[in-house]
Amino acid sequence: MITKFTIGRRNSGDTWNVADLVSNVKWVTDLNFAAGTFTFDLLFDNEFYPQNGDVVEFQWDEQKIFYGYIFKATFKDDKFSITAYDKMRYLKNQDSLVWPVSTISQRFETACKMAEVSYKVVDGSDYKLPAEVADSKPYFDMLKSGIDATQKATNQMYYLFANYDVVELRKAPYNSLDIIIGDQSLLTSYSFEKSIDDAANSVRIVKKNSSKSQQTTSTSTDEESNGDDPNSTSFTYSDVKAHDVQDWGKLQIVENAKDKANDAQMKERAKALLKEKNREVYTLNLDCLGDTSLIAGNSVNIQIDDLSKAGFWISNTAIMKATHNFGTDYNCSLEMKVNEPWLENDSSK
Repeated sequence: MITKFTIGRRNSGDTWNVADLVSNVKWVTDLNFAAGTFTFDLLFDNEFYPQNGDVVEFQWDEQKIFYGYIFKATFKDDKFSITAYDKMRYLKNQDSLVWPVSTISQRFETACKMAEVSYKVVDGSDYKLPAEVADSKPYFDMLKSGIDATQKATNQMYYLFANYDVVELRKAPYNSLDIIIGDQSLLTSYSFEKSIDDAANSVRIVKKNSSKSQQTTSTSTDEESNGDDPNSTSFTYSDVKAHDVQDWGKLQIVENAKDKANDAQMKERAKALLKEKNREVYTLNLDCLGDTSLIAGNSVNIQIDDLSKAGFWISNTAIMKATHNFGTDYNCSLEMKVNEPWLENDSSK
């Protein structure tokens, strides 16, 4: 049950207890570089009306759940529909910075200071990112670039999370919960999907040659080639394919080679890109009874008999996005991270 729900003016200190006036309370946490979102409906009270920038604090069963600020208020039929975000919303602020050689921990600290939000490095990294220029970019994008590069180099996933009023840098999974979500525990419904919509099993690295001395081998129809002389333009290719072309059909992507890349470098890049793209994407969505520990970044145990019977074995899996619907029927909707479950008779492996 709600044990605290207040809205307060940011500077004056005036605070209103609105616990008896709210409904449709929803809290969303997401690992995809998005601020935590808190929405609710608020009955109109003649003595108080919400303003953008007001502080919202929410606790459930004495647990601190959300601390943030109102960014949108819609009034209709004697009630306000409110959207508030946690402090990570200020990491959408844009800036231009030259990053020196530094770790993602150091860049996180710098970005939070620039955005003027309280922060804490819970899990740091020693991996040194190369210097780079970020011109007119949100802090979120700057940190995503560093987090992605760190994960690629160390195979460790980092993420940002607003722990009430402090933005934290964490490793995923942050907390491996003992909770089991399955047929006999919490689960109300689920869906599982595997898709090759964004997959590729054929990669071509292309280098454009513009010289009258070279013979044309292929003419591009891409709009980017407009203006090139067909009589003096040719392409050098480096191709790699996966064995599952026979199963999926040919799914090809093309990438332009870096300047001065030689044949061996083009081939290596093609192999790396094929390894990244030649995969099915698995999606597991769960609807379950509510538990405040089911937040993005934590992991849970999955036990769903029908999935196993269908050839899908998924055990401990991280939560990528969590939506909490608070009320008398407190429930959650979870989007899970499913990388490569072991699939029976899976010809793509």
